[in-house]
Amino acid sequence: MALFWKHGLATIASIAMVGALVAGCGTNSTSPAKNAPSGNNSSSDTGTASTSGSKPIEGGSITLDSTQAVPDLDPAVAYDTTSGEVDAQIYQSLVTYDKNTYTIIPELASSYTVSPNGLTYTFKIRKGVTFSNGDPLTAQDFVFQLERILDKNMTPKPSPGNSFFEIIKGATAYYNGTAKTISGVSTPDKYTLVLTLSKPEKFFLQVLAMQFLSAVDPAYVKKVGNAAFDTTSAMGTGPFELKTNNQNEVVLVKNPHYWQKDKWGQTLPYLNQITININDNDQVDALHWEQGQTAFMSPWLIGGDGIPPSQYVTMMNTPKYKQLIQKQPANSIFYIGLNTAKTINGKPNPLSNVLVRRAMEYGFDDSQFVKINNGAVLPLNEPLPSTMEGYVKNLNSNAKYSLNVAKAKQLLAKAGYSKGLTVDLWDENTTVAREEDQAFQAMMKNIGITVNIHDVTWKDFLSKAMSGTAQVCQSGWVQDFPDASDFLNTLFNSNQAPTNNLTNYDNPQVDKWLNEAQNNTNQAQRDQLYGKVINQVMADAVWIPTVQMIDYYSVQPWVHGFYTSPVLFDPMASVWVDPGH
Repeated sequence: MALFWKHGLATIASIAMVGALVAGCGTNSTSPAKNAPSGNNSSSDTGTASTSGSKPIEGGSITLDSTQAVPDLDPAVAYDTTSGEVDAQIYQSLVTYDKNTYTIIPELASSYTVSPNGLTYTFKIRKGVTFSNGDPLTAQDFVFQLERILDKNMTPKPSPGNSFFEIIKGATAYYNGTAKTISGVSTPDKYTLVLTLSKPEKFFLQVLAMQFLSAVDPAYVKKVGNAAFDTTSAMGTGPFELKTNNQNEVVLVKNPHYWQKDKWGQTLPYLNQITININDNDQVDALHWEQGQTAFMSPWLIGGDGIPPSQYVTMMNTPKYKQLIQKQPANSIFYIGLNTAKTINGKPNPLSNVLVRRAMEYGFDDSQFVKINNGAVLPLNEPLPSTMEGYVKNLNSNAKYSLNVAKAKQLLAKAGYSKGLTVDLWDENTTVAREEDQAFQAMMKNIGITVNIHDVTWKDFLSKAMSGTAQVCQSGWVQDFPDASDFLNTLFNSNQAPTNNLTNYDNPQVDKWLNEAQNNTNQAQRDQLYGKVINQVMADAVWIPTVQMIDYYSVQPWVHGFYTSPVLFDPMASVWVDPGH
Protein backbone atom coordinates (compact mmCIF):
# COMPACT_ATOMS: atom_id res chain seq x y z
CA MET A 1 0.00 0.00 0.00
CA ALA A 2 1.47 3.32 -1.04
CA LEU A 3 1.97 6.27 1.22
CA PHE A 4 -0.27 9.33 1.25
CA TRP A 5 0.98 12.81 0.69
CA LYS A 6 -0.28 16.35 0.80
CA HIS A 7 0.50 18.97 -1.82
CA GLY A 8 3.92 17.45 -2.41
CA LEU A 9 4.64 16.50 1.19
CA ALA A 10 4.75 13.04 2.74
CA THR A 11 1.69 12.52 4.90
CA ILE A 12 0.15 9.53 6.57
CA ALA A 13 2.01 6.27 6.50
CA SER A 14 1.26 3.04 4.84
CA ILE A 15 -0.30 0.31 6.88
CA ALA A 16 3.19 -0.59 8.06
CA MET A 17 4.75 2.74 8.94
CA VAL A 18 3.91 6.34 9.78
CA GLY A 19 4.77 9.22 7.52
CA ALA A 20 3.40 12.72 7.74
CA LEU A 21 -0.07 14.18 7.40
CA VAL A 22 -2.29 16.79 8.87
CA ALA A 23 -5.75 15.49 9.25
CA GLY A 24 -7.68 12.26 9.05
CA CYS A 25 -9.76 10.35 11.43
CA GLY A 26 -11.50 7.46 13.09
CA THR A 27 -14.48 7.06 15.37
CA ASN A 28 -16.83 4.20 15.85
CA SER A 29 -17.39 0.57 15.00
CA THR A 30 -20.53 1.31 13.00
CA SER A 31 -20.30 3.15 9.70
CA PRO A 32 -21.65 6.68 10.13
CA ALA A 33 -24.50 8.03 8.10
CA LYS A 34 -23.22 9.12 4.74
CA ASN A 35 -23.51 12.67 3.41
CA ALA A 36 -23.98 14.20 6.85
CA PRO A 37 -20.95 16.35 7.63
CA SER A 38 -22.76 18.55 10.11
CA GLY A 39 -24.30 15.74 12.08
CA ASN A 40 -23.03 13.49 14.82
CA ASN A 41 -21.29 10.58 13.16
CA SER A 42 -21.27 8.52 16.31
CA SER A 43 -22.93 5.29 17.22
CA SER A 44 -23.79 3.88 20.61
CA ASP A 45 -20.30 2.53 21.16
CA THR A 46 -18.38 5.66 20.22
CA GLY A 47 -16.46 7.08 23.12
CA THR A 48 -18.14 4.71 25.58
CA ALA A 49 -15.79 1.77 25.54
CA SER A 50 -13.28 3.81 27.50
CA THR A 51 -15.48 6.48 29.04
CA SER A 52 -17.06 6.40 32.48
CA GLY A 53 -20.02 8.53 33.52
CA SER A 54 -18.47 9.17 36.92
CA LYS A 55 -16.56 12.30 37.89
CA PRO A 56 -13.06 12.17 36.35
CA ILE A 57 -10.06 11.68 38.59
CA GLU A 58 -7.44 14.40 38.33
CA GLY A 59 -3.73 13.66 38.25
CA GLY A 60 -1.67 10.71 37.10
CA SER A 61 0.21 10.16 33.88
CA ILE A 62 0.25 7.89 30.86
CA THR A 63 2.91 6.46 28.60
CA LEU A 64 2.49 6.03 24.85
CA ASP A 65 4.58 4.68 21.99
CA SER A 66 5.10 6.45 18.66
CA THR A 67 6.90 5.04 15.65
CA GLN A 68 8.34 8.42 14.65
CA ALA A 69 9.91 11.46 16.29
CA VAL A 70 8.15 14.82 15.89
CA PRO A 71 9.35 16.62 12.73
CA ASP A 72 7.79 20.02 13.49
CA LEU A 73 6.47 21.70 16.63
CA ASP A 74 5.69 25.01 14.93
CA PRO A 75 2.03 24.83 13.82
CA ALA A 76 2.78 27.14 10.90
CA VAL A 77 4.98 24.49 9.29
CA ALA A 78 3.77 21.20 10.81
CA TYR A 79 2.01 19.12 8.17
CA ASP A 80 2.24 15.52 9.31
CA THR A 81 0.45 13.12 11.60
CA THR A 82 3.18 12.77 14.19
CA SER A 83 3.59 16.52 14.57
CA GLY A 84 -0.16 17.03 14.50
CA GLU A 85 -0.72 14.60 17.36
CA VAL A 86 1.64 16.52 19.64
CA ASP A 87 0.84 20.03 18.41
CA ALA A 88 -2.88 19.40 18.97
CA GLN A 89 -2.14 19.13 22.70
CA ILE A 90 -0.11 22.37 22.79
CA TYR A 91 -1.91 24.71 20.39
CA GLN A 92 -5.45 25.81 19.63
CA SER A 93 -7.21 27.51 16.73
CA LEU A 94 -10.06 29.98 16.36
CA VAL A 95 -12.52 27.14 15.79
CA THR A 96 -12.50 23.38 16.11
CA TYR A 97 -14.80 20.38 15.77
CA ASP A 98 -17.27 19.19 18.36
CA LYS A 99 -15.82 15.88 19.56
CA ASN A 100 -16.80 13.05 17.20
CA THR A 101 -18.71 15.15 14.66
CA TYR A 102 -18.04 17.40 11.69
CA THR A 103 -19.72 20.31 13.47
CA ILE A 104 -17.57 23.45 13.74
CA ILE A 105 -17.61 25.13 17.16
CA PRO A 106 -15.68 28.11 18.60
CA GLU A 107 -12.40 27.38 20.38
CA LEU A 108 -10.18 30.39 21.02
CA ALA A 109 -12.93 32.45 19.48
CA SER A 110 -15.78 32.79 21.96
CA SER A 111 -18.13 33.44 19.03
CA TYR A 112 -18.07 34.33 15.34
CA THR A 113 -20.33 35.73 12.64
CA VAL A 114 -20.27 35.48 8.86
CA SER A 115 -21.62 38.27 6.66
CA PRO A 116 -24.60 37.50 4.39
CA ASN A 117 -22.37 37.61 1.30
CA GLY A 118 -20.02 35.05 2.83
CA LEU A 119 -16.98 37.31 2.60
CA THR A 120 -16.45 38.73 6.09
CA TYR A 121 -15.74 36.58 9.16
CA THR A 122 -15.71 38.34 12.51
CA PHE A 123 -14.29 36.50 15.53
CA LYS A 124 -14.60 37.56 19.13
CA ILE A 125 -11.48 36.28 20.86
CA ARG A 126 -12.00 34.52 24.16
CA LYS A 127 -10.98 36.81 27.04
CA GLY A 128 -8.89 35.58 29.95
CA VAL A 129 -6.97 32.99 27.92
CA THR A 130 -3.19 32.95 28.31
CA PHE A 131 -0.32 31.06 26.81
CA SER A 132 1.35 28.51 29.08
CA ASN A 133 3.91 31.16 30.06
CA GLY A 134 1.12 33.45 31.29
CA ASP A 135 1.15 35.92 28.39
CA PRO A 136 -2.42 36.98 27.46
CA LEU A 137 -4.04 35.95 24.20
CA THR A 138 -5.16 38.76 21.85
CA ALA A 139 -6.49 39.04 18.31
CA GLN A 140 -3.11 40.31 17.15
CA ASP A 141 -1.56 36.90 17.89
CA PHE A 142 -3.53 35.42 14.99
CA VAL A 143 -2.42 38.23 12.68
CA PHE A 144 1.18 37.47 13.62
CA GLN A 145 0.72 33.77 12.86
CA LEU A 146 -1.04 34.44 9.55
CA GLU A 147 1.85 36.67 8.48
CA ARG A 148 4.24 33.82 9.31
CA ILE A 149 2.15 31.40 7.23
CA LEU A 150 2.23 33.81 4.28
CA ASP A 151 5.96 34.59 4.60
CA LYS A 152 7.49 32.62 1.74
CA ASN A 153 10.95 33.57 2.96
CA MET A 154 10.45 32.44 6.56
CA THR A 155 13.48 30.58 7.86
CA PRO A 156 14.49 27.88 8.42
CA LYS A 157 11.54 26.86 6.25
CA PRO A 158 8.33 28.48 5.04
CA SER A 159 4.83 27.25 5.81
CA PRO A 160 3.35 24.62 3.48
CA GLY A 161 -0.09 25.92 4.41
CA ASN A 162 0.04 29.25 2.58
CA SER A 163 -2.26 28.13 -0.23
CA PHE A 164 -5.12 27.48 2.20
CA PHE A 165 -5.19 31.19 3.09
CA GLU A 166 -4.81 32.75 -0.36
CA ILE A 167 -8.57 33.25 -0.33
CA ILE A 168 -8.11 36.07 2.22
CA LYS A 169 -8.09 39.46 0.53
CA GLY A 170 -4.55 40.72 0.07
CA ALA A 171 -2.93 37.42 1.07
CA THR A 172 -1.39 36.80 -2.33
CA ALA A 173 0.08 40.30 -2.50
CA TYR A 174 1.59 39.86 0.96
CA TYR A 175 2.98 36.44 0.02
CA ASN A 176 4.52 37.83 -3.16
CA GLY A 177 6.07 40.73 -1.26
CA THR A 178 4.12 43.46 -3.04
CA ALA A 179 2.28 44.47 0.14
CA LYS A 180 3.53 44.92 3.68
CA THR A 181 0.20 44.07 5.30
CA ILE A 182 -2.68 41.71 4.53
CA SER A 183 -5.53 44.00 3.49
CA GLY A 184 -8.24 41.50 4.39
CA VAL A 185 -7.17 41.27 8.04
CA SER A 186 -8.01 43.74 10.78
CA THR A 187 -8.28 43.93 14.56
CA PRO A 188 -10.85 46.63 15.47
CA ASP A 189 -10.01 46.04 19.11
CA LYS A 190 -7.86 43.80 21.28
CA TYR A 191 -10.34 40.93 21.20
CA THR A 192 -11.84 41.18 17.70
CA LEU A 193 -10.38 39.64 14.56
CA VAL A 194 -11.91 40.30 11.13
CA LEU A 195 -10.98 38.24 8.06
CA THR A 196 -12.30 39.35 4.67
CA LEU A 197 -12.20 36.96 1.73
CA SER A 198 -11.78 37.86 -1.93
CA LYS A 199 -14.63 35.46 -2.78
CA PRO A 200 -16.90 33.13 -0.82
CA GLU A 201 -15.56 29.76 0.28
CA LYS A 202 -17.94 27.22 1.79
CA PHE A 203 -15.22 25.40 3.71
CA PHE A 204 -13.26 28.39 5.06
CA LEU A 205 -14.16 27.60 8.69
CA GLN A 206 -12.86 24.08 8.16
CA VAL A 207 -9.59 25.55 6.92
CA LEU A 208 -9.41 27.65 10.10
CA ALA A 209 -9.90 24.49 12.16
CA MET A 210 -6.62 23.14 10.80
CA GLN A 211 -3.55 23.68 12.95
CA PHE A 212 -1.75 26.20 10.73
CA LEU A 213 -3.49 29.29 12.13
CA SER A 214 -3.10 28.31 15.77
CA ALA A 215 -2.46 31.06 18.28
CA VAL A 216 1.23 31.60 19.03
CA ASP A 217 2.87 34.11 21.36
CA PRO A 218 4.69 36.71 19.17
CA ALA A 219 7.02 37.82 21.96
CA TYR A 220 8.04 34.26 22.69
CA VAL A 221 8.59 33.32 19.04
CA LYS A 222 10.75 36.38 18.49
CA LYS A 223 12.71 35.58 21.65
CA VAL A 224 13.57 31.95 20.83
CA GLY A 225 13.59 32.19 17.04
CA ASN A 226 11.79 30.09 14.44
CA ALA A 227 14.27 27.20 14.52
CA ALA A 228 13.96 26.60 18.26
CA PHE A 229 10.21 27.21 18.12
CA ASP A 230 9.94 24.36 15.64
CA THR A 231 12.06 21.88 17.58
CA THR A 232 12.44 22.45 21.32
CA SER A 233 10.58 25.55 22.49
CA ALA A 234 6.83 25.27 21.90
CA MET A 235 4.46 27.77 23.50
CA GLY A 236 0.69 27.61 23.05
CA THR A 237 -2.66 27.98 24.78
CA GLY A 238 -3.48 24.25 24.74
CA PRO A 239 -4.04 21.87 27.66
CA PHE A 240 -0.41 20.73 27.75
CA GLU A 241 2.97 22.39 27.48
CA LEU A 242 6.16 20.90 26.15
CA LYS A 243 8.78 19.67 28.58
CA THR A 244 10.93 17.50 26.32
CA ASN A 245 11.20 16.82 22.60
CA ASN A 246 14.01 14.76 21.12
CA GLN A 247 14.56 11.69 18.97
CA ASN A 248 13.85 9.37 21.90
CA GLU A 249 10.83 10.86 23.64
CA VAL A 250 8.29 13.65 23.90
CA VAL A 251 7.15 14.72 27.35
CA LEU A 252 4.07 16.90 27.80
CA VAL A 253 3.02 18.30 31.17
CA LYS A 254 -0.18 19.96 32.31
CA ASN A 255 -0.52 23.63 31.35
CA PRO A 256 -1.14 25.39 34.69
CA HIS A 257 -2.78 28.32 32.88
CA TYR A 258 -5.25 26.33 30.76
CA TRP A 259 -8.65 27.98 30.48
CA GLN A 260 -11.12 25.17 29.88
CA LYS A 261 -13.11 23.37 32.60
CA ASP A 262 -15.32 20.28 32.59
CA LYS A 263 -18.96 20.10 33.67
CA TRP A 264 -17.86 19.43 37.26
CA GLY A 265 -15.84 22.64 37.33
CA GLN A 266 -12.51 20.85 37.18
CA THR A 267 -9.78 22.47 35.10
CA LEU A 268 -8.59 20.41 32.16
CA PRO A 269 -6.49 18.46 31.46
CA TYR A 270 -6.83 15.73 34.07
CA LEU A 271 -3.41 14.18 33.47
CA ASN A 272 -0.25 15.69 34.91
CA GLN A 273 2.05 14.21 32.28
CA ILE A 274 2.17 12.33 28.99
CA THR A 275 5.35 10.55 27.95
CA ILE A 276 5.61 9.44 24.32
CA ASN A 277 8.48 7.05 23.70
CA ILE A 278 9.84 6.93 20.15
CA ASN A 279 10.15 3.34 18.96
CA ASP A 280 10.02 2.48 15.27
CA ASN A 281 9.42 -1.22 15.94
CA ASP A 282 5.65 -1.44 15.78
CA GLN A 283 5.67 -5.06 16.95
CA VAL A 284 7.31 -3.92 20.19
CA ASP A 285 4.76 -1.09 20.39
CA ALA A 286 1.94 -3.64 20.19
CA LEU A 287 3.63 -5.80 22.82
CA HIS A 288 3.91 -2.83 25.18
CA TRP A 289 0.19 -2.18 24.82
CA GLU A 290 -0.73 -5.83 25.28
CA GLN A 291 1.35 -5.86 28.48
CA GLY A 292 -0.46 -2.77 29.75
CA GLN A 293 2.61 -0.52 29.62
CA THR A 294 1.00 2.02 27.27
CA ALA A 295 -2.44 3.63 27.49
CA PHE A 296 -3.58 3.29 23.89
CA MET A 297 -2.51 2.82 20.30
CA SER A 298 -3.88 5.02 17.52
CA PRO A 299 -3.15 5.78 13.86
CA TRP A 300 -1.61 9.11 14.91
CA LEU A 301 0.96 7.29 17.04
CA ILE A 302 1.51 3.89 15.46
CA GLY A 303 0.78 4.84 11.87
CA GLY A 304 -1.22 3.02 9.22
CA ASP A 305 -4.58 1.98 10.61
CA GLY A 306 -3.44 2.07 14.25
CA ILE A 307 -2.78 -1.63 14.73
CA PRO A 308 0.57 -3.01 13.51
CA PRO A 309 -0.17 -5.39 10.61
CA SER A 310 1.86 -8.14 12.28
CA GLN A 311 -0.54 -8.09 15.24
CA TYR A 312 -3.82 -7.29 13.52
CA VAL A 313 -5.10 -10.85 13.12
CA THR A 314 -4.08 -11.82 16.66
CA MET A 315 -5.68 -8.78 18.27
CA MET A 316 -8.90 -9.00 16.29
CA ASN A 317 -9.26 -12.69 17.17
CA THR A 318 -8.42 -12.35 20.86
CA PRO A 319 -11.60 -11.45 22.81
CA LYS A 320 -9.83 -9.54 25.59
CA TYR A 321 -8.14 -7.30 23.01
CA LYS A 322 -10.95 -7.03 20.49
CA GLN A 323 -13.38 -5.60 23.05
CA LEU A 324 -10.95 -2.72 23.63
CA ILE A 325 -10.77 -1.70 19.98
CA GLN A 326 -12.74 1.18 18.45
CA LYS A 327 -12.88 1.72 14.71
CA GLN A 328 -14.38 3.77 11.87
CA PRO A 329 -13.96 4.17 8.10
CA ALA A 330 -11.49 7.00 7.64
CA ASN A 331 -11.50 9.95 5.27
CA SER A 332 -8.55 8.50 3.41
CA ILE A 333 -8.33 6.48 0.23
CA PHE A 334 -5.87 4.58 -1.95
CA TYR A 335 -5.85 4.35 -5.70
CA ILE A 336 -3.92 3.20 -8.75
CA GLY A 337 -3.45 6.23 -10.99
CA LEU A 338 -3.49 5.75 -14.77
CA ASN A 339 -1.55 8.46 -16.57
CA THR A 340 -3.67 10.01 -19.32
CA ALA A 341 -0.84 11.93 -21.04
CA LYS A 342 -0.45 11.36 -24.80
CA THR A 343 3.26 10.74 -24.39
CA ILE A 344 5.54 9.91 -21.47
CA ASN A 345 9.23 10.69 -21.78
CA GLY A 346 8.71 11.26 -25.51
CA LYS A 347 7.08 7.86 -26.12
CA PRO A 348 3.41 7.22 -27.01
CA ASN A 349 1.38 6.28 -23.96
CA PRO A 350 -1.25 3.58 -24.57
CA LEU A 351 -3.05 4.65 -21.39
CA SER A 352 -4.06 7.86 -23.15
CA ASN A 353 -6.72 5.64 -24.74
CA VAL A 354 -9.72 5.49 -22.40
CA LEU A 355 -10.55 1.98 -23.62
CA VAL A 356 -7.25 0.69 -22.25
CA ARG A 357 -7.89 2.36 -18.92
CA ARG A 358 -11.39 0.91 -18.74
CA ALA A 359 -9.98 -2.53 -19.52
CA MET A 360 -7.68 -2.19 -16.52
CA GLU A 361 -10.66 -1.22 -14.37
CA TYR A 362 -12.47 -4.40 -15.37
CA GLY A 363 -9.33 -6.44 -14.72
CA PHE A 364 -9.01 -5.26 -11.11
CA ASP A 365 -10.22 -7.34 -8.16
CA ASP A 366 -10.43 -5.19 -5.03
CA SER A 367 -11.08 -8.19 -2.78
CA GLN A 368 -7.43 -9.19 -3.17
CA PHE A 369 -6.28 -5.85 -1.74
CA VAL A 370 -8.69 -6.22 1.17
CA LYS A 371 -7.27 -9.71 1.82
CA ILE A 372 -3.67 -8.50 1.67
CA ASN A 373 -4.56 -5.95 4.35
CA ASN A 374 -6.10 -8.63 6.60
CA GLY A 375 -9.58 -7.23 6.09
CA ALA A 376 -8.55 -4.02 7.87
CA VAL A 377 -9.70 -1.85 4.95
CA LEU A 378 -12.86 -1.31 2.91
CA PRO A 379 -13.21 -1.72 -0.86
CA LEU A 380 -13.58 1.56 -2.76
CA ASN A 381 -15.33 2.31 -6.05
CA GLU A 382 -14.92 6.07 -6.42
CA PRO A 383 -12.41 8.83 -5.57
CA LEU A 384 -14.20 9.97 -2.42
CA PRO A 385 -14.46 8.22 0.96
CA SER A 386 -17.89 6.84 1.82
CA THR A 387 -17.83 8.98 4.96
CA MET A 388 -17.64 12.29 3.09
CA GLU A 389 -20.33 14.75 2.03
CA GLY A 390 -20.69 14.41 -1.74
CA TYR A 391 -20.15 10.65 -1.86
CA VAL A 392 -22.24 9.17 -4.69
CA LYS A 393 -24.22 6.16 -3.51
CA ASN A 394 -25.29 5.08 -6.98
CA LEU A 395 -22.83 5.73 -9.77
CA ASN A 396 -23.91 5.97 -13.39
CA SER A 397 -23.74 2.69 -15.29
CA ASN A 398 -20.72 3.85 -17.31
CA ALA A 399 -18.88 4.78 -14.11
CA LYS A 400 -19.20 1.40 -12.40
CA TYR A 401 -16.74 -1.46 -12.79
CA SER A 402 -16.46 -4.98 -11.45
CA LEU A 403 -14.11 -7.83 -12.23
CA ASN A 404 -14.86 -8.96 -15.79
CA VAL A 405 -11.85 -10.45 -17.57
CA ALA A 406 -13.71 -11.16 -20.81
CA LYS A 407 -14.91 -7.56 -21.09
CA ALA A 408 -11.43 -6.28 -20.28
CA LYS A 409 -9.96 -8.32 -23.15
CA GLN A 410 -12.66 -7.08 -25.51
CA LEU A 411 -11.87 -3.46 -24.67
CA LEU A 412 -8.14 -4.04 -25.22
CA ALA A 413 -8.84 -5.60 -28.61
CA LYS A 414 -11.10 -2.69 -29.52
CA ALA A 415 -8.31 -0.31 -28.56
CA GLY A 416 -5.90 -2.15 -30.90
CA TYR A 417 -4.07 -4.18 -28.28
CA SER A 418 -5.42 -7.68 -28.86
CA LYS A 419 -1.90 -9.01 -28.41
CA GLY A 420 -1.45 -7.13 -25.16
CA LEU A 421 0.80 -4.29 -24.02
CA THR A 422 3.33 -3.44 -21.32
CA VAL A 423 3.09 -0.69 -18.67
CA ASP A 424 5.32 0.53 -15.85
CA LEU A 425 4.02 0.72 -12.28
CA TRP A 426 5.74 2.90 -9.69
CA ASP A 427 5.31 2.51 -5.96
CA GLU A 428 7.17 2.78 -2.66
CA ASN A 429 9.23 -0.15 -1.42
CA THR A 430 7.35 -1.35 1.66
CA THR A 431 6.30 -4.94 2.27
CA VAL A 432 2.56 -4.36 1.90
CA ALA A 433 3.05 -2.15 -1.18
CA ARG A 434 5.07 -4.90 -2.86
CA GLU A 435 2.39 -7.49 -2.11
CA GLU A 436 -0.28 -5.26 -3.59
CA ASP A 437 1.82 -4.45 -6.64
CA GLN A 438 2.45 -8.12 -7.31
CA ALA A 439 -1.27 -8.86 -6.95
CA PHE A 440 -2.07 -6.07 -9.42
CA GLN A 441 0.59 -7.41 -11.77
CA ALA A 442 -1.10 -10.84 -11.73
CA MET A 443 -4.55 -9.29 -12.32
CA MET A 444 -3.33 -7.40 -15.35
CA LYS A 445 -1.57 -10.46 -16.72
CA ASN A 446 -4.95 -12.18 -16.78
CA ILE A 447 -6.25 -9.61 -19.27
CA GLY A 448 -3.08 -9.42 -21.38
CA ILE A 449 -1.20 -6.50 -19.83
CA THR A 450 2.35 -6.93 -18.61
CA VAL A 451 3.19 -4.76 -15.61
CA ASN A 452 6.81 -3.89 -14.87
CA ILE A 453 7.07 -3.01 -11.18
CA HIS A 454 9.37 -0.24 -9.94
CA ASP A 455 9.40 -0.26 -6.14
CA VAL A 456 11.59 2.62 -4.97
CA THR A 457 12.17 4.74 -1.89
CA TRP A 458 9.41 7.10 -0.84
CA LYS A 459 11.54 10.07 -1.84
CA ASP A 460 12.20 8.65 -5.30
CA PHE A 461 8.56 7.69 -5.72
CA LEU A 462 7.45 11.24 -4.95
CA SER A 463 9.96 12.62 -7.43
CA LYS A 464 8.73 10.29 -10.16
CA ALA A 465 5.00 10.58 -9.49
CA MET A 466 4.98 14.34 -9.02
CA SER A 467 6.89 14.85 -12.25
CA GLY A 468 3.89 13.42 -14.09
CA THR A 469 6.00 10.71 -15.73
CA ALA A 470 4.80 7.67 -13.79
CA GLN A 471 2.72 5.70 -16.27
CA VAL A 472 0.93 3.85 -13.47
CA CYS A 473 1.37 4.56 -9.77
CA GLN A 474 -0.20 3.51 -6.52
CA SER A 475 -0.80 6.24 -4.00
CA GLY A 476 -3.38 7.66 -1.62
CA TRP A 477 -4.91 10.77 -0.16
CA VAL A 478 -6.17 11.75 3.25
CA GLN A 479 -8.24 14.82 4.00
CA ASP A 480 -6.78 18.17 4.92
CA PHE A 481 -10.30 19.10 5.94
CA PRO A 482 -13.63 17.28 5.51
CA ASP A 483 -14.81 18.68 2.21
CA ALA A 484 -15.05 16.99 -1.18
CA SER A 485 -13.02 19.76 -2.79
CA ASP A 486 -9.93 18.63 -0.90
CA PHE A 487 -10.11 15.33 -2.81
CA LEU A 488 -11.73 16.17 -6.12
CA ASN A 489 -10.44 19.66 -6.92
CA THR A 490 -6.96 18.86 -5.67
CA LEU A 491 -6.59 15.54 -7.46
CA PHE A 492 -8.45 16.05 -10.76
CA ASN A 493 -8.34 19.75 -11.66
CA SER A 494 -5.94 20.21 -14.57
CA ASN A 495 -4.33 23.14 -12.75
CA GLN A 496 -3.10 20.65 -10.14
CA ALA A 497 -1.14 18.54 -12.64
CA PRO A 498 1.26 16.96 -12.11
CA THR A 499 2.05 17.76 -8.46
CA ASN A 500 -1.25 16.49 -7.07
CA ASN A 501 -3.04 15.43 -10.26
CA LEU A 502 -0.53 12.66 -10.94
CA THR A 503 -2.44 11.30 -13.93
CA ASN A 504 -2.25 14.55 -15.96
CA TYR A 505 -6.03 14.37 -16.28
CA ASP A 506 -7.35 17.29 -18.32
CA ASN A 507 -11.08 17.47 -18.93
CA PRO A 508 -12.36 21.05 -19.48
CA GLN A 509 -15.88 20.11 -18.42
CA VAL A 510 -14.62 18.59 -15.16
CA ASP A 511 -12.51 21.70 -14.54
CA LYS A 512 -15.59 23.87 -15.06
CA TRP A 513 -17.61 21.86 -12.55
CA LEU A 514 -14.78 21.88 -10.02
CA ASN A 515 -14.15 25.61 -10.33
CA GLU A 516 -17.84 26.36 -9.98
CA ALA A 517 -18.16 24.19 -6.88
CA GLN A 518 -15.06 25.68 -5.29
CA ASN A 519 -16.73 29.01 -4.51
CA ASN A 520 -20.38 27.99 -4.47
CA THR A 521 -21.90 28.40 -1.02
CA ASN A 522 -24.98 26.26 -1.74
CA GLN A 523 -24.09 22.79 -0.48
CA ALA A 524 -26.82 21.01 -2.43
CA GLN A 525 -25.54 22.56 -5.66
CA ARG A 526 -21.97 21.67 -4.73
CA ASP A 527 -22.99 18.06 -4.13
CA GLN A 528 -24.61 17.94 -7.58
CA LEU A 529 -21.49 19.33 -9.22
CA TYR A 530 -19.21 16.94 -7.36
CA GLY A 531 -21.50 14.06 -8.29
CA LYS A 532 -21.01 14.97 -11.94
CA VAL A 533 -17.25 15.12 -11.42
CA ILE A 534 -17.11 11.71 -9.75
CA ASN A 535 -19.18 10.04 -12.45
CA GLN A 536 -17.14 11.64 -15.24
CA VAL A 537 -13.79 10.81 -13.66
CA MET A 538 -14.84 7.19 -13.24
CA ALA A 539 -16.27 7.03 -16.77
CA ASP A 540 -12.91 8.34 -17.99
CA ALA A 541 -11.19 5.63 -15.89
CA VAL A 542 -8.57 8.00 -14.53
CA TRP A 543 -8.14 6.02 -11.32
CA ILE A 544 -8.66 2.49 -10.17
CA PRO A 545 -9.90 3.20 -6.64
CA THR A 546 -8.62 0.40 -4.40
CA VAL A 547 -9.43 0.68 -0.70
CA GLN A 548 -10.61 3.06 1.98
CA MET A 549 -8.79 3.01 5.28
CA ILE A 550 -10.37 2.10 8.61
CA ASP A 551 -8.79 3.64 11.69
CA TYR A 552 -8.36 1.45 14.75
CA TYR A 553 -7.85 2.60 18.34
CA SER A 554 -6.79 0.14 21.05
CA VAL A 555 -7.61 1.65 24.46
CA GLN A 556 -6.81 0.18 27.89
CA PRO A 557 -9.84 -0.45 30.15
CA TRP A 558 -8.35 1.82 32.82
CA VAL A 559 -8.23 4.75 30.39
CA HIS A 560 -11.36 6.92 30.56
CA GLY A 561 -12.57 9.94 28.63
CA PHE A 562 -11.06 8.74 25.37
CA TYR A 563 -13.15 9.32 22.25
CA THR A 564 -12.37 9.18 18.58
CA SER A 565 -13.13 11.79 15.95
CA PRO A 566 -13.42 11.90 12.16
CA VAL A 567 -11.24 15.01 12.12
CA LEU A 568 -9.42 15.54 15.44
CA PHE A 569 -6.28 14.04 16.90
CA ASP A 570 -6.36 12.00 20.13
CA PRO A 571 -8.18 13.89 22.92
CA MET A 572 -5.46 13.93 25.58
CA ALA A 573 -7.15 16.75 27.52
CA SER A 574 -10.19 14.62 28.34
CA VAL A 575 -8.31 11.43 29.20
CA TRP A 576 -8.09 10.32 32.83
CA VAL A 577 -6.89 7.12 34.41
CA ASP A 578 -8.22 4.87 37.15
CA PRO A 579 -6.57 1.42 37.29
CA GLY A 580 -9.31 0.19 39.61
CA HIS A 581 -12.21 1.33 37.43
